[in-house]
Amino acid sequence: MSSDEDNCQDQPNLATEEYWNDTYNIELDNFNNFGDPGSEWFGHSTGQKMIKCIQSYCKLSREDPILDVGCGNALLLTQLAELGFSNLYGIDYSAPAVKLANSIILKQNIKNITLKEFDFLTDDVKTLPTFQLALDKGTYDVISMNDMSKEKRNQYKENIINLLQPNGMFLIVSCNWTQLELNEQFDNDFQIIHTIPTPSYQFGGTVGNTLSATLYQKKY
Repeated sequence: MSSDEDNCQDQPNLATEEYWNDTYNIELDNFNNFGDPGSEWFGHSTGQKMIKCIQSYCKLSREDPILDVGCGNALLLTQLAELGFSNLYGIDYSAPAVKLANSIILKQNIKNITLKEFDFLTDDVKTLPTFQLALDKGTYDVISMNDMSKEKRNQYKENIINLLQPNGMFLIVSCNWTQLELNEQFDNDFQIIHTIPTPSYQFGGTVGNTLSATLYQKKY
C-alpha cells in the first residue's frame, strides 16, 4: 500500500480475524515466492516518525523492553532492532502474520525479537512480561470497528495499563480517532508527552488530519 491513507479504509471485515488471516496468508506467499515482506501499515513515513519519536522523547536504554501490539509483519520491530534495541516483543492474533514475521526476522538473522500468537483482548496479559514502551499502529482502530467497540476499547486500555511498567510509555497511531478523541479516551491514566505531526487536509475552510499519533506516559 503506497500512502498513509491507503490503510485507513472503514471496512467492517477489518475487525475479523478471518480478514487478517487471509491478508497475511497472501503476504506470506509473496514473501516465500518473491521475498516481499509486505506493506507497512500507514506507510513507511509513519513508521519513521514513530522511530524518531522514540529516539527523541522516550529516553530508553537499548535494553528496555518494547512491545508492538498487533505487530503484523513486524517491520517496525525489525527497524528498531537495526538501531540496536535488543529487547523487542511482538504479538498478533493472526497466526499467518506471526509466521510471516518470523520468516522475515529469520531471513534477516535478527536474534532479539520475540514473537507470539496472542489475542490482546481475550488471552491473559499476565502471561506476558511488562514493558517500558508499548506501540500500536492501527490495532486500536481495528478494535474500534467491532460491534462491541466500547467494551473492547475499555479492555484494551486496561491491558495496556497492566502491561506497562511504572511510568511506562504508550505510542499510538490512529486513523479512526482524532487527537482530541484519543486524549479523551486515555488522559485519565496517561499524560501526553509528544504529539507527532501527521498529514493534514483542508476542506470547507476546516483543517483536519488523516492520522493522529501521540506518545503517552502512564501516570503511575
